Amino acid sequence: MRWWKSLSLLLLFSLLLGGCGYQLSPGQLPAGIKRLYLPLAENTTREPKLENILAAPLTNVLARQRNVQLLTDADAAADAVLQGQILSYRVQPAAYDANDRISEYLLTITLEFRLYRQPEGRLLWQERFARGETYLAPPNKNQQEELRQQAQVVLLQKVADDLIYRLLAVGAE
Repeated sequence: MRWWKSLSLLLLFSLLLGGCGYQLSPGQLPAGIKRLYLPLAENTTREPKLENILAAPLTNVLARQRNVQLLTDADAAADAVLQGQILSYRVQPAAYDANDRISEYLLTITLEFRLYRQPEGRLLWQERFARGETYLAPPNKNQQEELRQQAQVVLLQKVADDLIYRLLAVGAE
């Protein structure tokens, strides 16, 4: 019975550790980048303020990197610039209830990021991200709008997490 308690504690610890957002970084940014300038992403969609919603999680994940100084001034001596572009934004029905009413929506956002070496502007890395997030479609339109906005935040946080992982993986190669 003792082994069962030990196993249970180990499982609980693993779940807690996995759920807290802790992750091991696979390396550093590519090409020895220490100072990074992150301008506001370009939003080419009709959905307003996505670039502002994306800025917070991107800034947070990059600021957590010990080996990177995140610069806020374009004229600062940056080793590189990370430019983002929001290419598409789409909401479509994902599920229907028994009465053939929409019960869930799928929000899909496509973005592209490019990392340029400064001062020469040489492209070091580029990748396109298409991510989706579902949200419920209650009959109340105000609730539905709140859920859509929450889905945007969750989706863009996932993009930021994926982005830093990919950048660090490229740097480890």
